[in-house]
Amino acid sequence: MDDRKEVLPLRIVAARFISTDEQVGLLELDRIAADASRVIQKRYWLLWLALVATAFATLITLIPGIILTLSETPSADIVLIIGLVCFVLTMTMFASWRVFQYGGMKASAQQVALYANADDPAARNLERLFSLLQRESPLRAFYWTKNGTRRDVDHRYFFGKLRAAHVTRDGAIRSALVGPVGFWFDRELFLEADIDGLIADAKAEPSRRGAPKQYDHTNAIIALIDHPKVRALDITKKRGNQREIIELLEDWYRSRRLKVPSETQLAPYANQILETIAKNRSS
Repeated sequence: MDDRKEVLPLRIVAARFISTDEQVGLLELDRIAADASRVIQKRYWLLWLALVATAFATLITLIPGIILTLSETPSADIVLIIGLVCFVLTMTMFASWRVFQYGGMKASAQQVALYANADDPAARNLERLFSLLQRESPLRAFYWTKNGTRRDVDHRYFFGKLRAAHVTRDGAIRSALVGPVGFWFDRELFLEADIDGLIADAKAEPSRRGAPKQYDHTNAIIALIDHPKVRALDITKKRGNQREIIELLEDWYRSRRLKVPSETQLAPYANQILETIAKNRSS
């Protein structure tokens, strides 16, 4: 192996494309993934619910329809037709997600990636990495099977709108990923390459700064300390308090015409506020 080549998780390679500080790059990847997940989550769960409903309808109509038809029961053909329609709808649910991701049933062309903010410098650097992986070339990402066998993946795996899922730690966006063939594909990918050489070839410009302070969480939290709604919270409630704190934080950002963080980003701060309130009231 070339001394300059490294075998690294694709997620680590992506972090280096984003920032010269690997840990900062990983934090940025998590932020990008959280924002992208928020964008697709509603659509994904609607599709999943529709898939479960049509699959259940197929189960309770198609199998009885076949049995009734074989037993020559009157009107069995009607039940069988309903079952076949439900089966077609189930397959349509699978197909619709593939079409959403790849622009068609086959991954034949590169799709515009789905990001909450496509102009984000971190997302642009991530796209420079994907532009290399989208080429039909010796540079191939791969994964390890359970028995330790290395399997290369086709360059078309990086054509889809949800390609950022390949470099996320976990979460909805990764479980939503499908490959160009087959169904769900959530393997952790690796890359063997000279990373510095790749960054130069892609003309990427990794950030040399520390983690960017996009959101003024500190002042937002301080501003809520004496808020009437916060003081009126029933801390014994098990549901609803986090959502109310998040809405108050969102209102604070909007009132100052600042970019509003995603709900995923605000949730940990809302939990911290609730924990602090609980401790203060118990003392």
